[in-house]
Amino acid sequence: MNGLMHLSANDAVRWTEPILHAARLDRVPEVQIPDPNTRSAIKSWKKLLSSPLPMNNKKHYAAAIAAFVGWGFFSIPLRALQHYPAGEILYFRILFSALIMLVIVFAFKREDWRKDWSALNALSKPERNKVILLTLAGGVLLSVNWLLFIYTVNNINIRTASFAYLICPVLTAILAYFLLGEQLALFQWIAVGICALSCVLIGYQSAPELGYSLFTALSYALYLVSQRKTQGFDRMISLGIQVIFSLMILTVFFGQLVDEVPVAGKFYGIIIMIAGLFTVLPLFLNLYALNRINSGTIGILMYLNPLFNFSIAFLVFHETLNFAQLVGYSAIVAALVVFNYRNFGKMRAALKT
Repeated sequence: MNGLMHLSANDAVRWTEPILHAARLDRVPEVQIPDPNTRSAIKSWKKLLSSPLPMNNKKHYAAAIAAFVGWGFFSIPLRALQHYPAGEILYFRILFSALIMLVIVFAFKREDWRKDWSALNALSKPERNKVILLTLAGGVLLSVNWLLFIYTVNNINIRTASFAYLICPVLTAILAYFLLGEQLALFQWIAVGICALSCVLIGYQSAPELGYSLFTALSYALYLVSQRKTQGFDRMISLGIQVIFSLMILTVFFGQLVDEVPVAGKFYGIIIMIAGLFTVLPLFLNLYALNRINSGTIGILMYLNPLFNFSIAFLVFHETLNFAQLVGYSAIVAALVVFNYRNFGKMRAALKT
């Protein structure tokens, strides 16, 4: 570290980023190491460290696309359970998701569990308590988000649930600005304004629909922001802890959530499919994609989810829009393009590598 003190911050990041990237992927690039005794050693090392690593991201892009497209079809199995209460669907979804994740963690993640446990114990007591609190709070927020989404899809409409995830990235950025001190560029604030206009147009037609969208988006945005403070731990393990903690809380309120334990085999078949194919598998694919794809690109690909949900709402379930709602939804699409235009360029550049 002392050897880099004479470098500017930008130089240090630019020189070391490729090696850090390789370490994150648990591999070392095959390169010719410069001779440290030569007079051109410094130039050679600079050229080495600043050169991009050869890699193929196609599998990771495919994983991300598969995850978000899969989530885009989530409303179909949910609607098959429309006559069941949302709390009942939530409880059994979390129950079976917890069982699947327990198997994954203990079968494939025991070494990562030990590393995370050591990393947690290495923190100071205030930092350790903060990580534990934020992780458990994330479980609560995730449960609230899932409950709101299930209720909105089955009791309001699918387009309202889709709108929640269209505005969620913008809402997340606003929360990060106020809670984490992250900065927004001028063009992003313009996008926020357009997003607010779209909310006004949609809320003018149906305030309850807008309310469900905003609360669903807010719960997930708060979840994302809270988890930015728990970096450095295995995400699958953290998610497993959150799901199990959610199950513990929901079990306390079992009587309020579940009127009568379902006996139909069809119910459990669909719930297991939701837990496996629409909960654990997309989360795993998303985490796999993040090994090679930056979060900005993931943020763009995430819009596949609500866009597919919108398509299903109109093509499968024959939902409709009036003119004002159409203008409102068009405005949010325009806002998202403005908000993410830099990330579009980064994604195009990454696809060329």
